Amino acid sequence: MAARIVLAVRESQYIEPLLHYLHHSEYGEMLRITAFSRMDAFIEFMRGEDIPDAVVGDSSFIETWLVEGRNTVPWAVLSEDAGYLGKSAKSLAGGVMIAKYQALPSLLGAFLQLCEVQRGRGSSVLDETLLLGVVSSSGNIGKTTIALNMAKQLGEMGLSVFYLNLESVDSSGLFLRIPAGHTPGLERLLYEIKASRDKEEADKIELGQYFIRYDNLRTAAFRPVINVKEMLQMTLQDTQDLLERLVAERNFDVVIVDTGSIEEERAKAVLQRSGILLWVLKNDDVNMYKTMRWLSHCTAPNSGMSPHVMDKSKFVVNFAVDRLEEWVPPEGITIEGVCPFIPSWTLQHREELFLNSPQFQREILQLCKRIVEPALPLVFTGKNLHE
Repeated sequence: MAARIVLAVRESQYIEPLLHYLHHSEYGEMLRITAFSRMDAFIEFMRGEDIPDAVVGDSSFIETWLVEGRNTVPWAVLSEDAGYLGKSAKSLAGGVMIAKYQALPSLLGAFLQLCEVQRGRGSSVLDETLLLGVVSSSGNIGKTTIALNMAKQLGEMGLSVFYLNLESVDSSGLFLRIPAGHTPGLERLLYEIKASRDKEEADKIELGQYFIRYDNLRTAAFRPVINVKEMLQMTLQDTQDLLERLVAERNFDVVIVDTGSIEEERAKAVLQRSGILLWVLKNDDVNMYKTMRWLSHCTAPNSGMSPHVMDKSKFVVNFAVDRLEEWVPPEGITIEGVCPFIPSWTLQHREELFLNSPQFQREILQLCKRIVEPALPLVFTGKNLHE
């Protein structure tokens, strides 16, 4: 079902090219925009019974509408000097700001995200955002491939998803086209978190100004960190603070955390805080040995880990060359999914294929149903969040 947006701006010439692009782009199936350039027509429409999914407009239109006291849907002010999506506009009672003049795909993506957040939060059965950590005992096992494909599947179901990469070297850039712009990155946010911790000003950080959006995933994220040193200096406390802030924002149904090496402090914070831990495995003796040793360590009384690590752990085999009918996992390990090895991924210029394999996507969808459904039952049982 397409999201319904009401757009209200002073200039009729602003509306025409936007609607023309909408009708001839992929957003034409995702958005329906009703546009107004006259205040009286806009207010009359908003007084009616046809309630849209979101309202976006110039500040004068939005302020006049808010005075009416009928603002039951998410809204955004189009700002001529806002260079990013999501900065809270507290003086306007809780809306967000969207840069008025930006690339049309980015602008429409911002509109869509505004709707998706509301749809996710309005019908969610969660008491809080689901934090899903993707971990493994070995490198080069496809954690990022799993995490990004899960983000895509959940985003396409109408959930509001955030993808957080905590690798020392963020490999997601191999698969994603980083949006243009000057949105401050995670390193700047980490600096602000440390500073606010010292000054006891934690509530003054506006996370939204650090978000970018990957339209092909329908997922928000932070701009990848370029300086490896910034990630190496990220402590357990820094990571815990970041995860708590993402959950406390209540802007996302699911935060998927793509971890690095399991012995790093960042990964330890994910092991402790995540509601679901997805261990990515290979069906070989070395990987299984390492996985079992790490699980034994994490569940030991003196490990410093949460006593519920094993309870919230799920397991998926990645890059499997067959269906593993004869393979028996170690005792205590129940395999929730088997993701296949895709031969075309070995080709040159293969990056976009990692997110567009029907066979892999099919297995990821089944994996999502098995491990996420207990926390998000309405998504999979026929009562979609869009209803």
